[in-house]
Amino acid sequence: MIHADGRDVLARLATAQPTLTPKMARLAAFVGDNYVQVAFMTTRELAAAAGVSPATVVRFPATLGYRNFDALRASIQDRVNFDLTGVARLQRSAAVNRSPAASLRRIIDADVESLRGLAHTFSEPQIERFTGAVQAADRVTILGFRYVSPLTIFFEYSLAKIRPNVHSYTHADSSLYDRVRLMDADDLLIVIAFARYPADLVALARYAHRLGVKILAVTDSPLSPVLPLADVALFAKVSMLDFVGSLAAPAALINCIVSELGARLGAQAVDRLQAIEDVAGETGIYISASGRAAPRSGIVPAAIDGRSDTPAPRQVTSQ
Repeated sequence: MIHADGRDVLARLATAQPTLTPKMARLAAFVGDNYVQVAFMTTRELAAAAGVSPATVVRFPATLGYRNFDALRASIQDRVNFDLTGVARLQRSAAVNRSPAASLRRIIDADVESLRGLAHTFSEPQIERFTGAVQAADRVTILGFRYVSPLTIFFEYSLAKIRPNVHSYTHADSSLYDRVRLMDADDLLIVIAFARYPADLVALARYAHRLGVKILAVTDSPLSPVLPLADVALFAKVSMLDFVGSLAAPAALINCIVSELGARLGAQAVDRLQAIEDVAGETGIYISASGRAAPRSGIVPAAIDGRSDTPAPRQVTSQ
């Protein structure tokens, strides 16, 4: 599957090449031929490898339309994440001799970086549009295949606690096309898509788009093939360094969406949660520290639905 547009770093390199100075052209050729390695280099490392000065590397991103080297490298990482196979990821990770403690610290650092990136780049208006669309929908269907399947299940499980008619699917078959074909105007399709993008997921999203189904996307990059199909898209980065990968940032984004919707739904969400808690209490689903079924506890604030005249709240169990 190939997806290229003017925002792709390789497309920008090809466009800029005829206008570059000899030093810039040498650097551009090196980046184009070795972009997987460049994705992990510092400015000094890239300068030494390409045989140019660090000052040339610092000036280079502006010739491609990037604000600085970090922005250029992030774009290269998007392309690498798109292309890099699981075998290549595992080989790259195995080539570095690390202790388990060092590996854990590196994974934690990568998660922290992706979470900080989300905190600094999220669009509040887009989150509000996304949440508003979920609130207004009659039925919500969530799609996310392969390694993002846990996100799909997490999203459905959390969202179904506060609103009805939520369904999720973690693999495609012909019956999913039937479901999409029968969607009404008030139905909503949420697509969770991260590199490497499964072809069956993208094909299903394209089919839904042709039918005029409203689509929201949780994805990772301007190169994402589901981006042109979505009415609203939210971005979160995943760790690209490992064979397994990390879902910390998109999980935090989903947490935010569901929490925001819960606050918007107010008493409606509380009533639904209370019904779930009643079931837990009646059937002893949860175990307390004493080893017995946990009693209901905790207080929902009176102003949860935004009204100062809300009646005294009922008790619910926090989970």
